Amino acid sequence: MVRKSMKMAAVVGFLVLCGCAALGLEARPEPVERLDEHGVSARLLEVETGSVLQFVNVDARPHQIYSNDCAELSSTVLNPGDTYAVAIGVGPKVCHFQDLLAPLSVGYHGTLQVHDEQEERRLATQD
Repeated sequence: MVRKSMKMAAVVGFLVLCGCAALGLEARPEPVERLDEHGVSARLLEVETGSVLQFVNVDARPHQIYSNDCAELSSTVLNPGDTYAVAIGVGPKVCHFQDLLAPLSVGYHGTLQVHDEQEERRLATQD
């Protein structure tokens, strides 16, 4: 009877820990990059592998995101009010992006730092 109670307590404890870990993952908001008349809302974004990044055009004119480093960031033309959502590929990596419709406007240039926590841990333990 004591052994059965100990097993039950261990299982319940494990489930509680798993639930808490899942809450930590769900609490992270997905990143949103706003495009307005001044440029992008954040010139530097840091995300985890697999995050969904949204580009939202809140400007009165169209924009088109382009990235030479990370093809998944490249969008079609985003008319005013449009949103482009993209799942970020495997990191760690650095992605640069810009607005193809305003290539000389540095306000529409940005950098995305993609972290892969598992890969970074694996690399750290190799040393």
